[in-house]
Amino acid sequence: MSPLAWLVVAAVMAVIEVASLGLITVWFVVGGLAAFVAGELGADLFVQTAVFLAVSLLCLILLRPVFVKYRDRGKRAEPTVVGSHAVVREPVDNALMTGRVETPDHMTWAARSADGAPIPAGENVEVVGRESVTLIVERRGQ
Repeated sequence: MSPLAWLVVAAVMAVIEVASLGLITVWFVVGGLAAFVAGELGADLFVQTAVFLAVSLLCLILLRPVFVKYRDRGKRAEPTVVGSHAVVREPVDNALMTGRVETPDHMTWAARSADGAPIPAGENVEVVGRESVTLIVERRGQ
């Protein structure tokens, strides 16, 4: 088998990686390039295949966790506010599409009333749901 076949294997794996972005097939690209080099240095097909498998699997096992951690380092868990209490800062009126509440972490959120009834400013409410950046609230004790 021509060493150039390993370049084809590496290219196919690169296309698959670009399509999936799973950080799995990229290591087989590295293995394909290593097998290509082995073939250019005169290794037989068995050695080329062994180099391909060994380099690919070692990179997958040793390097993927590091790269996944690096890739995911900026992600944070989204705060869960459902079930917490809040104070109405701007009267909540679904008909007028107004209302803001402040949660215990001092964040203010757009708010809607769960039952459709207006809620005046200063009222203590409980967050019973969330739709995007709008909290669904109801008066405490209901």
